[in-house]
This record gives sequence, C-alpha cells and structure tokens, in this order.
Amino acid sequence: MESEFITGFTPIKPEGDYYDLKDFISYSGLKNLKTSPAHYKQYKDEPAEVETDAMAFGSAYHIYILEPEKFESEYYVFDDDAIYQVLIGEGFKSPRNTKQYKEWQESEMRLIGDRKTIDKADFQKIKDMKEKLMQHYYCRALLSKGEPEKSITGILHTTEGDINLKGRPDYIRPDKHFIIDLKTTFDASVDGFTRAAADGGYHIQAALYSDLMEMITGDGRGWSFYFIAQEKRKPYAFNIFEASPQFIGQGRYEYEQLLKLYQMCLKENRWPGYRVFCQWKSGNVELNLPNWAVKKIEFYNHKI
Repeated sequence: MESEFITGFTPIKPEGDYYDLKDFISYSGLKNLKTSPAHYKQYKDEPAEVETDAMAFGSAYHIYILEPEKFESEYYVFDDDAIYQVLIGEGFKSPRNTKQYKEWQESEMRLIGDRKTIDKADFQKIKDMKEKLMQHYYCRALLSKGEPEKSITGILHTTEGDINLKGRPDYIRPDKHFIIDLKTTFDASVDGFTRAAADGGYHIQAALYSDLMEMITGDGRGWSFYFIAQEKRKPYAFNIFEASPQFIGQGRYEYEQLLKLYQMCLKENRWPGYRVFCQWKSGNVELNLPNWAVKKIEFYNHKI
C-alpha cells in the first residue's frame, strides 16, 4: 500500500477481551462515524444492542463454518421433536403447555448451561448452507488451511498522530495472502450484493483489513480480499467476489478520511452531527431532486 497519511502499524496485545477495548476504533466504529461523529459517540456510549434473530443466525453460521469445534462447545441444538410426539400420542392437543413438557424443558436448560441455544430448523438450515458452499471447490480452497477470527490490535502511526486500532477478519490464508469474509444475505446476485456492499461500507472493511495485514507481514506482498455471499433461503445460492483495485482504492480513501475526522473529534472532544459534512458554518444544505425524479409530466385530453 502507498499512503501519505499512514506511516506504519505496531501490533500490541492489550489486556482484556477484544470487544472490551473501548479506546480502539474498528471497522464498525468507522461505519458509524461515516454517518456522523454523533452517531459514533452514541454507538460507543450505549450498551451493546440487543442481538436480533438475524444477528444470532449470522453468528452461528460463521462459527459452524469457520470454527466447527467451537460450535459444539458454545451452542446447544434445541430439539423437542421426541417429547412433542410422545405428548401428542398421549392425546395432548397443546403439548408445549403441559406439565410434562415444562419439566422436560427445565431438565434441558440444566444441560444447556452457558451455551447459546439454536433451534433444530435453524441448525438444519446452517448445515445445508455449509454443505452447499463446500460442494464448490474454490470455497473449499478459500476456507481451508487458514486462521479464523484473527484479532488484530495495535497502534496505527499517521502523520497526524497515533490511533489505537483493532480489527477481526473472518478468515485469513497467510500462505496465499488471502482474507475471506462470509456474508449471509437475501440477495447474493452481482447487482444485489454490489448494492449491499456499497450501503454497508464493505469497501472500507476490505481496504482496512488488507492494509493492516500488509503492514503486519511487511514482506511487500499485497493481500487479496474475498467475500463469500450466501443467501439464507433455498437454494442457498452464493457468489464469490474478489475486491477490485477500485473497490480497495475507494475504501482506503474513505477510511483514511474517517480516521482524520476521528482524530479531530478526539482532539477537540467534540462529536457533531451531520453538519460536520457541510462546508457552510450555518449547516444548511441545498436540496436537489435525484436525476430519476426529474421528468416531464405529459397529459392528453382524449375526448372519446
């Protein structure tokens, strides 16, 4: 990478869990900062958001594919088919409301302990999605002989001062200089995922992680970034996307600008809203219609 802003990166291993490192900015932090510094401050100050069903599914999907041995220790597949069928056979119309079912459920909860639960249907979907991926030779190649969930923490040196930075790529292949990111999506087509990538700031993620790994290895070889995007509905279609030079270049430009904004906010201890992106001190922005909304209105008086 070539940058007039970044001068180097020093990896460090701070004390504490990766997610508890509040003084380190990450790709997620940069995404929030891009909305506005006020949104970033809210993101940092508020407790972690409640995990949605989609987020829970995505986490289970990642672990099952990238760290299958870890999945068994962290997840419990909740399967009540057997007890349900027994109670149906005994004539109960609402088995899950019975005393017998609740006693069985309590015994299962003791077995679960601290593990997360995932229902049988979701687990089967994840298994089917993985099977679909692994049928493809290049997916198997990308997701083998590598390191999952590699934590990167360190000090990014810039011409305007040092920044504590952290990142956690899904999967890296040091031998090939590949970084792979798994995405579950509703539309893995080229058009659909391109829109999702732009909206989600995936170009920032790809550029940041690629540059960090290049600085860490220091062997003069660049890193390639791949997205494996898979749909969550049958037939679980997927696409493999390699980040282009244009994709990485735009991502690098944006993350460097956002890091400069972050340094300004830290220095002044001021976290403004949208007006920070307006060149006028008054904060007023000219409102224009998009091109698609500028059109003629034609009408005809057909008296028939």
